[in-house]
Amino acid sequence: MNNLRLDLHVHTVYSGDSLIKLPDLIKYVKKKQLDGIAICDHNTIKAYKKLKDKAKKHEFILIPGMEIETHIGEVIGLFLEDEVSCENNNFFHIVNQIRDYGGLVIIPHPFDFIRRNHLKTDLINDKIIKKYIDGVEIMNSRIMFHKCIKKAIEFKTKYNLFETAGSDAHHYKEIGNGYTLIQTPQGNSLEEIKQALLSKLSISMGSRSSPFYHLITIINKIKMREYL
Repeated sequence: MNNLRLDLHVHTVYSGDSLIKLPDLIKYVKKKQLDGIAICDHNTIKAYKKLKDKAKKHEFILIPGMEIETHIGEVIGLFLEDEVSCENNNFFHIVNQIRDYGGLVIIPHPFDFIRRNHLKTDLINDKIIKKYIDGVEIMNSRIMFHKCIKKAIEFKTKYNLFETAGSDAHHYKEIGNGYTLIQTPQGNSLEEIKQALLSKLSISMGSRSSPFYHLITIINKIKMREYL
């Protein structure tokens, strides 16, 4: 079995509120002893498209993803074959697009009551959750309260979902604070990683980041609004 360490939630400058630039991203991630990352920029896969050839050259696992805000909160689409259109942010429209593009639907930072954009799971019933949700992020390094992580574990168990972890990094130093340990039977292709997740061969690992990085993101958002 192959054991892969993957940070499945990283933002770049293409998110608008992240300070992580592309040129040195792979080099930095390797220094953190990760096998790869999923770029989950807000509403775009531009960064993935720019880096995918370089990732292949360096035998680095790069997973295409998007973090998308729906009308009831954010979801992550992983393993996307194309960019999801976000003009219509209805939850069902978004998750159906993710599925149409071969992606998996994951709930990021669930039950994090500090963030207004967490998915409001109380607005969707059990039938919808079982039909549309594939996985849930247990360790998101930007979650400040352990009780949110505890609720995510209970949610995963109740609905028999696979688990992921990610740093939700908006700064280089956050990368790898949260990561997913995944066992694949043979190789490390995107399809094998995808199937390993669906087979629930993943474990969420890591620790919470300093609240200092939240402040950096807030300041950066304010600056971005000033320059728009």
